[in-house]
Amino acid sequence: MEVDAMRFRPNLVISGGAPYVEDSWSGLKIGKRHFTSLGGCSRCQMINLNYRAGEVERSNEPLATLAAYRRTKGKILFGILLRYERDNETEEETSWVHVGQEVYPDA
Repeated sequence: MEVDAMRFRPNLVISGGAPYVEDSWSGLKIGKRHFTSLGGCSRCQMINLNYRAGEVERSNEPLATLAAYRRTKGKILFGILLRYERDNETEEETSWVHVGQEVYPDA
């Protein structure tokens, strides 16, 4: 079964780096925007939903595979949750991030 990134319903997808490197990030910077890591993102059976067809797959994948090696304290983790740290922005400034912007993680 082929599983693309959209199966996990991400808000941001960052390319480059070693697999699961985001687990070690305390936060990151994209452009002038700062984000704090809130830790791993707990996954559930929703990733078994075929978002293109709007149907539940008859398979336990990819959740079963993730459960085999990404289980922590009973939770299946994949990706991280981020909180946007709003600086004292003026109304003219926007909070947008854009495709192609450099990402600078904090270790």
